[in-house]
Amino acid sequence: MNPKILIADRATNGAKGQPYTNAVRGAGGEVEMALPSAEKAQDENALREFLRPFQGVLLPGGTDIDPARYGEIPHEKTKPPDRGLDESQLAIARFVLQQEIPTLAICRGLQILAVAVGFGLYQDLPSQRPSNVNHLMGGAENKNKMAHEVVLDENSRLARLSGKARFQVNSRHHQAVRERDAAGWAGPFKIIARAPDGVVEGMEHPAQPFLVAVQWHPENLAADHEPSQGLFRGFIEAADRAPGSR
Repeated sequence: MNPKILIADRATNGAKGQPYTNAVRGAGGEVEMALPSAEKAQDENALREFLRPFQGVLLPGGTDIDPARYGEIPHEKTKPPDRGLDESQLAIARFVLQQEIPTLAICRGLQILAVAVGFGLYQDLPSQRPSNVNHLMGGAENKNKMAHEVVLDENSRLARLSGKARFQVNSRHHQAVRERDAAGWAGPFKIIARAPDGVVEGMEHPAQPFLVAVQWHPENLAADHEPSQGLFRGFIEAADRAPGSR
């Protein structure tokens, strides 16, 4: 059987989730899009049962995280929060960190992981960390267009999966992980990819079997972008090696 992957989002967002579904299936996985109820998200045993059928978790892109989750008031450019989504995805993020479930996090998903371990975010890059790099290419027609280069740690899992340490990516985010120092770590995550302006574009957990997070959107590029294809293949291969139940 192909490994079953949870796309951690509401099932009603199926149309938005189609690129993730296509990329996972293209790499050999099966997919279900679902979120635990608020009650299950707050109960570790119930959350364990919710996640039991899955061999991997994908934390997808989406709206801005409530700044209260990292101790800030909303910036004028921050979108209204979806507190239920925050609660469920943060609970899943903390669980996969504890249980070492193969996980791929994309855009908001990367930010969820960072917030789950106590880091904050730039709420609006253009005003709080201005640069000449375009991180927010809006419009459906730009989802698979390249916006800027990313530079990877050559010794990272992501570089091995991508087959190269520098390549072009798409980009549609106005927020990003806010680093506390220049050490290149965000809690347990090693920062392993950056944009030309230094903005964090990738993290991974060195001690986990597979926990990789990227700020760009490989699901939109997986049809013909070698690094994106390698990332999804590596994720599904890790999920295929995971225990069938927990």
